[in-house]
Amino acid sequence: MKNTYINIDNRLIFREQKQVLRSVFDQIDMKKIVFIGGIADYINLRKQYHLMVNDIDIAFENENDIAPFLNNYGYKKYRNRFYSSEENEVIVVNIPIGGKSVHFDFFKKGFRHLEVEHSYLLGEKVMHAGFNRMRRFHNREIGNQTSTMQRERYEWKRLYKHSIKASLYNAVYHDLFTKTENVPLRCALTR
Repeated sequence: MKNTYINIDNRLIFREQKQVLRSVFDQIDMKKIVFIGGIADYINLRKQYHLMVNDIDIAFENENDIAPFLNNYGYKKYRNRFYSSEENEVIVVNIPIGGKSVHFDFFKKGFRHLEVEHSYLLGEKVMHAGFNRMRRFHNREIGNQTSTMQRERYEWKRLYKHSIKASLYNAVYHDLFTKTENVPLRCALTR
């Protein structure tokens, strides 16, 4: 199981993201964080779709657990504008690497509501928000959460992105794939 997706991960995750994710694996206990957002979508759907990982969203319960990583790269705290989280704040880390930047958002959240699953990412065992949790999030919750948080500043592009992801989850959930199909499908969010 450990190497099941390593070739896909190495091909689809940008080089700079891989380098920084390896730092996360080295500096943070993987039992103390849960991958959420786009990277959870990537893990949940990588068998059927080759999604791009744009930024890396991580849930934590205790800030001390992520402190070694934060202290190495510097960070800023902001009011959380899009998603619900404890203390309504997001910790943002931008890591310049190779002329690009890898963006992290850390959200303080209780893990019990994330329906955590275990998978391998780049050969490392990680926890991530589960398939059903993320499917519900994209189908039912994101529109309400974002409009409540953003009010008149709500961006239709965000709803469009999440509606595409809802469609991807729904296609997998309703088994719209033939049993002989081994080629991942393409959509607006794939590489």
